[in-house]
Amino acid sequence: MAYNYNNSAAYDFELFAPAPKTKSQPKPQQRPQPRVVKPRVKSQAELKAEAAAIRAKMLKFVSVLSVGVVLLGANVVLHIQDNELNNSIVKLDKELSEKKSDYTRLNAVLNAKFSPDNVKAYAENTGMVKRERYQIVYFDIADGNQIIVAE
Repeated sequence: MAYNYNNSAAYDFELFAPAPKTKSQPKPQQRPQPRVVKPRVKSQAELKAEAAAIRAKMLKFVSVLSVGVVLLGANVVLHIQDNELNNSIVKLDKELSEKKSDYTRLNAVLNAKFSPDNVKAYAENTGMVKRERYQIVYFDIADGNQIIVAE
């Protein structure tokens, strides 16, 4: 053991000594060889039952797969029809807006033809005159509800 000067670890040479050797770990034992198990021989009935179970699973798988394909196909067809209907709606909306603009234009032309100023000008050009008060005749039908036909 080294002498300790002023509690200094600088002179403690035991820190630098080689570590003591430990016993090495023993090598693991070899694993035992696996035991070979011979398969059990199946009878004809067991083989037939196994084949029937496999066929049933395959039939179930194919039926589920076919239903999935049919549903996927129906989904695609419905999307196509939806797109076609949307296209026809857009086309009909365009035609409707054109018809509305034609209606507005024709309504403006009609209002221009039958405006009071145009009607008055047409009447004056054809020789019509404004009625006078003396031209108005009133009928009194208080005596009864009779129709007299002139012959």
